[in-house]
Amino acid sequence: MSNNRWIYFWAALLLPAFLLSHGVEVSESENSVKVARFSYSDGKPMMYAKVKLYPPRTPTVETIKSLTDKNGFFAFVPDEEGEWRVEALDGMGHRGEIKLNAVKASLDTTDSKEGLVQTSIVFRIILGLSLLLNIFVIYGFALRKLSIKK
Repeated sequence: MSNNRWIYFWAALLLPAFLLSHGVEVSESENSVKVARFSYSDGKPMMYAKVKLYPPRTPTVETIKSLTDKNGFFAFVPDEEGEWRVEALDGMGHRGEIKLNAVKASLDTTDSKEGLVQTSIVFRIILGLSLLLNIFVIYGFALRKLSIKK
């Protein structure tokens, strides 16, 4: 094979690897998300303060380290029932703490998951057929271009 044919061969062979995709599932929690807002006494938010989250089962061991957002908010979905302790430190000596009672969140995806799986299969079939068609079209143009040059 000439150099151009090898390029088209490898492009057709490797192109599917770049086009592989997978589905995404999004679920909504039945229970509310726990949100804490940390601010100073003048009302200004503790922007990007370090947050430590302590779960009920181990109240002295932090499980998550994160940051507040630009408005001083931190949110999480509890994975166990009980009293969660949330602590924020701004790095300048200010510290805020709140205790939140939570119920374990449950996600019900039984109805929506079936629709997502069926859509995903149909999408993959269409994508696969389109990919095969594109490979044949590219290969055909390559052969045609090579035959015109000769």
